[in-house]
Amino acid sequence: MTASQARTVDQEYEETYAFLCSLERFGILLGLENITRLLDGLGNPQKRFASIHVAGTKGKGSTASFVYHILEDAGFTAALYTSPHLNDFRERIRVNGSLVSKEAIISATQKVRQVCDPELTTFFEFTTAVAFECIAQAAPDIAVVEVGLGGRLDATNTVDPLVTVITDIAREHEDYLGQGIESVAREKAGIIKRGAPLVTGATRKGARKVISEVAQEHGAPMRLFGRDFIGKRTGPSLFTYRSERRTLEDLRISMVGAHQIKNAALACAVAEELQSLGYAISEAAIRSGLARTTFPGRFELLRRRPDVVIDGAHSPESMRLLKSTLRQTYPGVRPLVVLGMLQEKNYREMVRIIAPIAKEVVCVAPQGDRALDPEKLAELVREMGVPVSVAQSIEEGFHKALGKAGRNDLVLATGSLYMIGPIRRACGWVDE
Repeated sequence: MTASQARTVDQEYEETYAFLCSLERFGILLGLENITRLLDGLGNPQKRFASIHVAGTKGKGSTASFVYHILEDAGFTAALYTSPHLNDFRERIRVNGSLVSKEAIISATQKVRQVCDPELTTFFEFTTAVAFECIAQAAPDIAVVEVGLGGRLDATNTVDPLVTVITDIAREHEDYLGQGIESVAREKAGIIKRGAPLVTGATRKGARKVISEVAQEHGAPMRLFGRDFIGKRTGPSLFTYRSERRTLEDLRISMVGAHQIKNAALACAVAEELQSLGYAISEAAIRSGLARTTFPGRFELLRRRPDVVIDGAHSPESMRLLKSTLRQTYPGVRPLVVLGMLQEKNYREMVRIIAPIAKEVVCVAPQGDRALDPEKLAELVREMGVPVSVAQSIEEGFHKALGKAGRNDLVLATGSLYMIGPIRRACGWVDE
């Protein structure tokens, strides 16, 4: 490819991405009618590949990544669809260890535009159709598909999965998913398919009850973390997996936090279900797949002295996990926190959890038009008696906190997944 051709592809890709972003004006609209129509117009690409479908409040991205890498290390051509992206839209669609090509995104977008009504189609519906078309064209052995929001009415709930996964569940997005843990669980349980095995890490009694009832209604065999399989920490970054089928001792993971052991155990259980369906997945593949899995923005250490950690915690539950991981990893350290949140999140509760442990907070606005006004966020922090200031951008806020940090301090950026990309770029990280 010549330099002029490369520039042409880059320019066309940027135009394509600009069009996709223009669809965000419709916000979030749950429902399967429009995505079903889109996929029908494309010849139903989602039916041309086997899939694993992963839902949940927390841990679904990490669990999906664990499964994806296990499949790759078992010798399968695997695809992964997750959201959101951090720096490049192509991060949402990975095939065999690489980001999907710009040419594939351009081609798939052109196909979807021919069959969609741009006045009715949301960003996530359109991009899910693009992802399924790209994956179908790549013809992988299997794809791991992460739910965007909820499950029952999410655009990804058009796949026919071999195995479904529901990670732990907490109250979230109640404007869309209903009030209370049982309502949220029922929406997540909407991905359960007749006869398809279900692996779940739901711990709350109300959520487990709802998921179990839906699984029984669909004749879906259910395996529950803590009852049918378990992951028990055995050392730093090590755990032992036990199920009724096998024991795997001293499995190693790279991601920090006790909760990642549970996510890795869910991935081991998925591997067992795939083995029972005839997929040859060795113990060595499970070990290496878990060990090499990383997921940007999940308690990710970006630099040292001062240490900079980015974590996309964006719910009270995930903020509590972050707080616990901080205490384990940096005992006694009070971080300088760069904090940004979205309007629809339970930001008051998240501030209540994280602000008291901070030395100082810098409030910023995450990327996108759903950002909470940093002045409003700062007022909540100020009410808790914590020193706070406001910055006009994520980058400005990060450099402001970094400038106040000594070599032994910790700078923590958190509050939204939409904080991750700019912070990683500010630290010199590029996803490719």
